[in-house]
Amino acid sequence: MASAFAPQASLPTTNLFSKERSGYCNCTNPLSWQANPLGLPSIPRRHANSARSAPRCTMAPTPGSEYTPSGNTSSMNLMTGLVNGLFSFKPAWNFMKGKARQMMVDRGDAIGFPWKERLEELKKHDWDAEVEAVRDPGLEYPEYYTVPFHAYDRGNLSLDAALEVELAARAVHATVFDTERQTLDPEGDQRLRESYHEKMLPMLKIEPAKIVDLGCSTGLSTMALHKTFPEAELTGIDLSEYFVAVASFNLRRQNAEKGKDLPIRYVHGAAERTGIPAGSVDLVSMCLVCHELPRAATKQIIEEAHRILRPGGALCIMEMNPRSPFLQKMVNNVFAFTAFKATEPYFDDYRTFPIEEAIQERGFEAVQQTESSPRHRTMVAHKL
Repeated sequence: MASAFAPQASLPTTNLFSKERSGYCNCTNPLSWQANPLGLPSIPRRHANSARSAPRCTMAPTPGSEYTPSGNTSSMNLMTGLVNGLFSFKPAWNFMKGKARQMMVDRGDAIGFPWKERLEELKKHDWDAEVEAVRDPGLEYPEYYTVPFHAYDRGNLSLDAALEVELAARAVHATVFDTERQTLDPEGDQRLRESYHEKMLPMLKIEPAKIVDLGCSTGLSTMALHKTFPEAELTGIDLSEYFVAVASFNLRRQNAEKGKDLPIRYVHGAAERTGIPAGSVDLVSMCLVCHELPRAATKQIIEEAHRILRPGGALCIMEMNPRSPFLQKMVNNVFAFTAFKATEPYFDDYRTFPIEEAIQERGFEAVQQTESSPRHRTMVAHKL
């Protein structure tokens, strides 16, 4: 999820990357001091070339094959180095994450969403039982998922993060369509998700009957997909048992209100290894997920999406556009970039990753894409 207080601007939707020569491998965690601070079981990290079953690693590129956003790349790289160095000092990280979270709380109050009161009401429920009901005890957490994230020490592996997702989404996206940031729209998050599907539909070659929502969080993206495809069978998958617990709780309430069971289920699982039968899905969606992943994980998820999609099935992604003037301006603003990095540790890896190439190389048609908002893009690619 993007930071709530970064600057905004309009953006183009074509020529998103330009080539620049590089000779280093970017497989390491940019916040190395944070690696698995929770002591959770994790999947050993291997270089992707270490096993045939792993996707091919292109982190160490051949000359001329590495992509970075065009523009003032030297300034971007300098800013990145300064901010990463700052966050290697843990008191600085703690200070900035506190400021970042408070700014989102204040934004929530400004749009009329009583953050603290709503959170107190939600916490009255017996969430321990809800979490245990959905937890997969055999699931191992990838190392990238065990770092502090979104201003939470336990990242997404915490009840607070799960209970605050909707509140944070409303706060973060309140100005997403206003390039001047003069108007706070309480419905900005809903408008952004609706825009994703409005842009997706003309690019689809299929009418999906089975949809998988990878990184479904607490179900905001899944329910938006259901609204667009009401007859489709939907499966939402997320690594956080806390997110899945909240999604399942909300689904039960919605089923009760409608007097019927919606064709939706939520699963505690990894997007890299869904366990879904090969060739059984019509559409795989990833909504605001890739910028929260290191590129190695994104490649594995693209691999898994290709496996579970039937021929002609569609991979659909809505994400921040790294070529947007909004993001270019933010990266070159030390205050905005520092605030953003306090909540998005993998943003550097995302903004320099040629995801369109990775998708096409895995066996999809060329990626079609268009603007979803002044800082987001919708991408669609069909499996060959």
